[in-house]
This record gives sequence, C-alpha cells and structure tokens, in this order.
Amino acid sequence: MERKNNRWEESAERYGQLLDAVNDLIRHTSQLAKSYEDTNMGFAHLIYEKGLYEIMKKANTLQDYERSFEMMYYSLKGQVEQLKHLRGVLQVILIKDPVNIPTN
Repeated sequence: MERKNNRWEESAERYGQLLDAVNDLIRHTSQLAKSYEDTNMGFAHLIYEKGLYEIMKKANTLQDYERSFEMMYYSLKGQVEQLKHLRGVLQVILIKDPVNIPTN
C-alpha cells in the first residue's frame, strides 16, 4: 500500500539534497576565499614588510599582482554572496512548491 504523503516526502528529500549541496558550496567557497586571503597576506607581508616590493616593481609585476589578488578575492566573496542568494530563493521555492502545501 502506497502512503499518501509519498510525493511530499520525495519533494522534501530532493529540496533537502539541493539545499545541502548549496550549503556545502557556500562553506567550501568561503573557506577557499579565507585560505586565498591568508596565503596572499603572507605573500604581501614578504613584499611590503621585507622590502621585496622593489624587486616586484623592477619586474613590473607589483600592480598586476595587486589587481589580480583583488579581482580573485572579490570574485570569491561575490560567489559566496550569490550562493547565499540562491539558497534563499530555493528556500522560498520549497515553501511555495504546491507539492509541499498541505491539502487541508
């Protein structure tokens, strides 16, 4: 005998899987941004605190490095925000999905 709420259970499971995957993406992308920032702060410390920026300037790479760091860092941060927005949209769709609305 098939249970009446089987469609609802299946829907809830599917939404749960999708939301779990989005949460994993948010967590891992946030960790990636933090790791990228930390690694680059160590590199920047060497450049600016140890006077190595002169070598970077001679090689005409200092501005390129700074720009590429900013671009990548803010890109990762932006990706996290987009994923958070996606999660919010999915949560609203979960609530509004007719399968998940009780019939009574």
